[in-house]
Amino acid sequence: MSGDSGLSATKAGGSDSAARIPRQVTVAFWLYLIVAALVLVGVVLAAITVEPATAHLPHNSRLAADVATSAFVLGVGFAATVGVVYAAAYVVSAVFLRRGANWARIVLLVVTAFSLFGVLGGYGVGAVRAVVGVVATVLIFVKPGSEYFRPRRVAGQRNGAGSIR
Repeated sequence: MSGDSGLSATKAGGSDSAARIPRQVTVAFWLYLIVAALVLVGVVLAAITVEPATAHLPHNSRLAADVATSAFVLGVGFAATVGVVYAAAYVVSAVFLRRGANWARIVLLVVTAFSLFGVLGGYGVGAVRAVVGVVATVLIFVKPGSEYFRPRRVAGQRNGAGSIR
């Protein structure tokens, strides 16, 4: 596409004359999907590598072992659920990001910032996830990506005060 200054596809819900999706937003979209996949990889790695709490109990403590096993299973299940919800937040927000929703850009910024706390986890998966997320976030906050999320003026549209924007 010559002369499109880094723009690739038409914004969802718009016409051909409407704003187009900048390439860097499309790249960020795919990077966020990679981040979501890395979150799930991290969840699986955490689930299969965590040491059961029963390994540190005396051998003659059967009741304590049962309680520790139950707590372990509950903890892994809770962590897996949180991880799946976290990955889903990336996917849903990325889809709306590609459609031009500014709120999705803010959600992805916040979720990516939270991912920095897990940079040391998951055998390097946390670090890769954080780097990919930061790159995607930068892409959506610099031009022309940032311009894609600005409100569009429609001919004849008035704001709440009754004047044309």
